[in-house]
Amino acid sequence: MTGEIESAEIRSLTHLIGHDAAGLFGRAPIGACIAPRSSNLLAVIGDSTAEQIHLDSQRRNRSAYNHVFLGAAMAGNRLILTGNFGKSGERTDQTAARLSAALASGAGTLYISEGMNNFSQAPYTHAVSGAVVTLAETGAQAFADTLAKIDAALAAGLKVIVALCPGASNFSAAMIGQMWIYNQALRRAAELRPNLWLLDMPAVLHDPASTPDTLAFRSGYLHTGDAVLAHEGVTGAYYVAKAFAIILREIMRPLPRSFVSRANQRTAENRLQLALNPLFNATSGNAGVLGAGGSLAAGTTAVPYEWTVVRNSGDTTTSFQVGVDANAEGGNDLVIGYNVSVAGGGVRVHQDLVGSSAYWLAGDVLQGFSTVAVAAGSTGLACARPYVEINGVTGGVSATIMASGAMSDTAHGVFPSSESFVLEDATEPITVPAYDAKGYLSFKALGLTCATPGSGTVRLRMPHLDVRSRLI
Repeated sequence: MTGEIESAEIRSLTHLIGHDAAGLFGRAPIGACIAPRSSNLLAVIGDSTAEQIHLDSQRRNRSAYNHVFLGAAMAGNRLILTGNFGKSGERTDQTAARLSAALASGAGTLYISEGMNNFSQAPYTHAVSGAVVTLAETGAQAFADTLAKIDAALAAGLKVIVALCPGASNFSAAMIGQMWIYNQALRRAAELRPNLWLLDMPAVLHDPASTPDTLAFRSGYLHTGDAVLAHEGVTGAYYVAKAFAIILREIMRPLPRSFVSRANQRTAENRLQLALNPLFNATSGNAGVLGAGGSLAAGTTAVPYEWTVVRNSGDTTTSFQVGVDANAEGGNDLVIGYNVSVAGGGVRVHQDLVGSSAYWLAGDVLQGFSTVAVAAGSTGLACARPYVEINGVTGGVSATIMASGAMSDTAHGVFPSSESFVLEDATEPITVPAYDAKGYLSFKALGLTCATPGSGTVRLRMPHLDVRSRLI
């Protein structure tokens, strides 16, 4: 047997056999030995529940009404996306067409979220085999399709996370039964396969009033603007994200992405971090600006240098108070008490990097970071995220592009107010175009928007705008 293995071509081997560091005998996927990948690098594949981790087709703006990036922010900002390979409306057999691209993206972890459309579209013709799949066969067939993705990723050395299917409000009793066949098979697969984790979405989203014949969802957890309840709202995404963050912390190692020192800001010698006064403690520079509706908390003499705190664009009613409070980890927090009376109202904390065009160059990949702590009792919040805007002129046309952290609008619900939470958020990376003429670069360390009237307190700390290294 040993000779047979030694003489076999490497491409024909699937596993290596030997002893691990503890002296235990076992086998490992050959892909993991030949080309180990960082588990922090995540690819997402599936149907609309995967595609909708972003809000736009350019994949620049992250969604706050999906759990993936909220979970990443709750887990300490250790996830780096290598690609979103989700496609709305597709079944498990159709999503298989993008598996090769997902595995080739460099990801060390694959996230799979699918299955819902198999049950709602049955009977259907399988995209790979050509066989007609009846409703009574959908649970087993969907599992076979998902398992093929799982095993392909595991063989390539990846870790895998799969979301259990929560179904939709229009599922019949027969569809619900097939959904449980699919989910129960996945539960068994996780017992048998190492490096496979399950996200139990039904446990979070289903209301106790659900029955074997009808699915009921917890009030406000799904987007109520849809005729059929099937997709998370901000509230549901928040609670699923808490469960997702537990998995991410177990799979992915911490990365030093959320912190910045006072020394690490834009200078002639350093153009790899572009924000000025990231610790809100400078005593020189451009004076801070306090917009209409704003006031200073007791003990705060001015808005920190370089920063502007204003109402959201078009908002004429929000009032807010700005304070500066020492942070034990270094520097200060910017403490904002908000009082919003209309949907869409809110507060922005930003700096327009005037005179900085020599520091951000065509081809640079920029990414904004900020940590936001939301106090318990804060109401109405749809999102509190960083974002970056770049403007320039190409061919006589001025255009602005934006990349955002976890963002929502006034239609997808609010964060719960019953508990405090911290989001170590990041924008999607954004590449500076080769403009004929640069316009401006604006870093919004905080974009706070309310979907309903509300009030509360948030603390902003250590915002920074990084230029990704080109050395590796």
